[in-house]
Amino acid sequence: MRIGVVSSFPPTIAGVSDYGAHVTEYLAIDPRVESVTVFAEQLPGLPAQQRVGPVEVRRVWRRNGIGTGPALVRALQSVRPDVVWFNLGLTMFGTRPIAAASGLVAPLATTLLGYRTVVTLHELPALADLGALGLRSRQIRLGAALVPRLVLRASAVVVTLDRYRRFLIERYGARNIRRIPLGGHDRTRYEAEPHRETALVFGTFGPHKEPGLVAEAVAQLRRTRPHLQLIVAGADHPRYPGFMADCCARHGLDGSWVGYVPAERLAALFARATVVVVPSRASTGSSGVIYRAVSHARAVIASDLPDFRGLAQDEDLHLSWFAPGDSRGLAGALDCLLGDADRRRRLVRHNLQTIQRRLTPAKIVDAYLAAFNLVPALSTGAEA
Repeated sequence: MRIGVVSSFPPTIAGVSDYGAHVTEYLAIDPRVESVTVFAEQLPGLPAQQRVGPVEVRRVWRRNGIGTGPALVRALQSVRPDVVWFNLGLTMFGTRPIAAASGLVAPLATTLLGYRTVVTLHELPALADLGALGLRSRQIRLGAALVPRLVLRASAVVVTLDRYRRFLIERYGARNIRRIPLGGHDRTRYEAEPHRETALVFGTFGPHKEPGLVAEAVAQLRRTRPHLQLIVAGADHPRYPGFMADCCARHGLDGSWVGYVPAERLAALFARATVVVVPSRASTGSSGVIYRAVSHARAVIASDLPDFRGLAQDEDLHLSWFAPGDSRGLAGALDCLLGDADRRRRLVRHNLQTIQRRLTPAKIVDAYLAAFNLVPALSTGAEA
């Protein structure tokens, strides 16, 4: 089978980009797959066509460009894959409403052209706090409301949370929904904790995911834990360029922020952490950070948001919780977890076993191939 993938792709820094690269890499090495071609965004200094390991990457659309939809259709027609997989974030094609709409109608176009079209929808606007995510304009809200109606015309729609699957079935009567969890991004491994207590914040940042909240909690704890260290690893969310520079100035993070850390250095990064904090005030779907942290044998403290609670319930992951935006509550949760090494070990052991049993990259690829109609549906934690 020849698979065409429409996705943001590295070196773009975004969760959708990382996930697209991760899944396509494993698809491309599967013996049931003949080829994988990614149709990604154009970036300065990168060729229009290149091979990245076993994956062919063609850079054919421009973020915030108004011609994304037609450009994608032309590129797909030149390759004629057996299946087209759209790996979509709500603003992947841009924050300008016309640009976003141009890209988001592409799945409808490929469906009408007769391609078997599968869409992974990472965000469900109706269940998101769009204001907290910085998506306040009337045009964006209108477009967000239309997204499910556009993508539900596809052959299959994949969501990563069961609450999204239930919503689409109940609201729209959809019958083509599958749940496929994000899954473990890496080979699971156990790393001994560092000697110095360290809280790690990792990801892409903006007002909805504020490292400064963790800095405030750590500052409170240093009265009783003077050697507690904070590491902030990541970059600005694409919607918020310049955010981290401002955050560092406001919270004095210059000594804590290590910038963006590429995938090949993540094992060393997580080895420096005692716990990982996910401080989101609003969520954009499931959390790749949580999956990465538990895959690297680290206990996680997360904001008590419906998406994260749903993730933990869907996949039987054990996390610690605090109220979103509450630095004092986070300090208390962090103090309890740092003071209980046995509890951290229990959390790590349980989550590693869960990842190894049902959330390996191979199982996620099997679930996608089932969605692509290549192999029968398997028992992988994915639900039709």
